[in-house]
Amino acid sequence: MPEVFLEVCELIGEEAEVPVESAVCLFLLQYLQHPPDVSVTLVLTERTDQPSLSVSVGQSVRSVTPDTLQCPVSDCCLPVFTAGSDNCVAGLCGVLRQVVKHSGEEWRHLLGFREGCLFACAEVSLWTKFCEIDIVQVVKDILKTDFAGEFKIPVHLARFEEHLRQPVRMHNLGKVKVQTENNRDVEHKFAEGPTMSLADLIVLPCVYIVYQTMSGLQFSEYLPSVVKWYELVVNDPLVVKGLSCLKIRSRYTLLSFILPEVPQQSLYKSDPKRYKPKLRQFTRQEDVEEALRSIDGIDLDFDCDSYPFGHEIEFDWTKTMIDIQPDVPHNRLARKLQQLENLANAVIKVAKPGDKIVDFCCGSGHLGVVLAYCLPQCHVVLLDNKEQSLDRAKAKVHSLGLTNVTFIQSNLDYFKGPFQIGASLHACGVASDLVIETSLQRKAAFVVCPCCYGSLQSNHVVSYPRSSVLSALPLRQYLVLGHCADQTHKQTYAKSEQGERCMRLIDSDRCLLARERGYRVSLAKLIPSTCSPKNNLLVGIPESVSVS
Repeated sequence: MPEVFLEVCELIGEEAEVPVESAVCLFLLQYLQHPPDVSVTLVLTERTDQPSLSVSVGQSVRSVTPDTLQCPVSDCCLPVFTAGSDNCVAGLCGVLRQVVKHSGEEWRHLLGFREGCLFACAEVSLWTKFCEIDIVQVVKDILKTDFAGEFKIPVHLARFEEHLRQPVRMHNLGKVKVQTENNRDVEHKFAEGPTMSLADLIVLPCVYIVYQTMSGLQFSEYLPSVVKWYELVVNDPLVVKGLSCLKIRSRYTLLSFILPEVPQQSLYKSDPKRYKPKLRQFTRQEDVEEALRSIDGIDLDFDCDSYPFGHEIEFDWTKTMIDIQPDVPHNRLARKLQQLENLANAVIKVAKPGDKIVDFCCGSGHLGVVLAYCLPQCHVVLLDNKEQSLDRAKAKVHSLGLTNVTFIQSNLDYFKGPFQIGASLHACGVASDLVIETSLQRKAAFVVCPCCYGSLQSNHVVSYPRSSVLSALPLRQYLVLGHCADQTHKQTYAKSEQGERCMRLIDSDRCLLARERGYRVSLAKLIPSTCSPKNNLLVGIPESVSVS
């Protein structure tokens, strides 16, 4: 049976103290009238580093201690959803999407047009980040803050106010606009558009907790759109029933307000108000030259290797099962095999029997399947946030009969388990830095071939530049280098050589960070370098780890 694992700080009878994420999940389960095909398991923890809420959990849930959890659930930050041995999902939005999917067809409409509601991960979607991280953080901050005389409205609530004031932007907007009078802009009735979605049911309990905690405060003067939305959603009978499980204690009355200033734009990434062409022309030649002049004044003290790490290992595709080769178009197969061979050789050189290897952002599992086949004494975790990609990887693993593989559908920062080697092939932009950072935190080796340098942008997990050596370089100039690094797609292209240099500088910064954290590092080109325009291989090994 599908199962949801929720963190609980304290459990007494039918009452519990839970983190905000667990409270949101329990609200949705109550809203969905406790779907009979989804069971709930409460995981009793002793965490005291975050505020908690009082909730009613009922009698039909079981409780366990963390030490009884098995992989892959134990490797993930709660909440976690499982459905069979192959389906493990972590992260608030991902978990609640699965809960809705397994609750019956009558609830599927909550997932929106083509079931795309909160489909993108928080690293790339401003809207998912708002629902999964920002609005939840608002509640945490309020629960742990003592206010004295005045209440500064949380900036994320102010952002939500501006979001609701802006026109709706959605995939089927054209069809919706035709149905409106005079084909005008569609206004926000609910969080994502004219109909209620899962997003409303995540944001609503968070706003409700704020309202109830700050009892007596009049928000309508400062957040009129939020109040209008709130009053619409909170009067839904099922929402009322869902909120009944939350036991909120009022803490403050008669405070004055301070309203922060926020940009007048929605939380949609595609909002044209968010896009400033003059600020995003990072690849103007004069900007590139200025950034390179700044780099010339910095002593990087880093040399690239002539050959990639593990190049001496012989990898013969003709001696392996043809079925482990990736399912890609024939005209791409040779280059894909070369890419996989380079990364596999590096991992094989580092790996020891019993190691756990995580293929981050694994997609359809091209790299992870090869590693699982070549290293049967190691365990391989295939981790990706795209359900369809993981489904293809599962089919491949099952057809090969591999038994040393597990699957996790999650953003990589929700993976908390120990591992010895982290690998990724062309994890886009900031994802490569998340792979490296996660490996550094676990004292694990990493084997990474990055791509999409132009999409680098600081987020809630990592910031740029990465190393202290380049810390004085302005962020804008660093992003200029990243955009220029993507201009390596043709050897005959006039700026290819310059792009190669910029790509090398970005990856040197990554390697220097690892060196500062006590790693031996290698940076070299894949062999042959023509197998991909994004052909840098970064390998980091903790100083304490020996390599044969």
